[in-house]
Amino acid sequence: MNCLLCERTCPDSLSMISLLTGHLPAEKLVCQSCQSGFQRIGSVCCPDCGRDQRGSVKTLCSDCKRWQKMGLRPLSHRALFRYNEPMKKYMSRYKFLGDYRLRLLFQQAMRERVIKRMKAEKLDYVIAIPISSERLAQRGFNQVAPFIPIQVPSCRPLRLKKQPKRDQSSKSRKERMESSQPFELEPDALKVVKGKRLLIIDDVYTTGRTLHHASALLLEAGAVHVVSQSLAR
Repeated sequence: MNCLLCERTCPDSLSMISLLTGHLPAEKLVCQSCQSGFQRIGSVCCPDCGRDQRGSVKTLCSDCKRWQKMGLRPLSHRALFRYNEPMKKYMSRYKFLGDYRLRLLFQQAMRERVIKRMKAEKLDYVIAIPISSERLAQRGFNQVAPFIPIQVPSCRPLRLKKQPKRDQSSKSRKERMESSQPFELEPDALKVVKGKRLLIIDDVYTTGRTLHHASALLLEAGAVHVVSQSLAR
């Protein structure tokens, strides 16, 4: 088969399970060259946002210090990969061009991480960051949804207030940091999230503003604990 990213031919060595089920592990979907470009975030990272750090001591990064000075609660965010150039190209294909096949590349890793956090942190529900109805109609899917395991409880207490005039990806860092609350609660949100421990899932953590907005609104609605997870940071 060909690499989903560069279209070069991948090695054809498949396991018996893959041959019988048609399921291909992530490492068989892209070539070794493309695989090597994705960089996992190690255990040494910012304790709040999960930004990859050098050295052996975890310290609060400059972004999180800024959020702290603004009086925002810690996110306890974690991500699997660095948002480097290969990951940006992947997101361009998957998220902006709508290549749904590419969900398979990181689906298993994300689902495993979600299940692990749900159990370890005794969380009640998983929540995907919502997208607008216009974006959903255009792309055909919420890019975060495939990362949520079907066996864990999920809910949809948030929705976008309206279609944003500009995508987040087109905004400058300063514009993102200063953006206003884009979400509002669904009518039954208070009954769903009150007293619950929640895990928000997003694709990419950039400044953290989107996740801070979502977390704040859920806490206002009565959630007792809100943490977050993304594919990239």
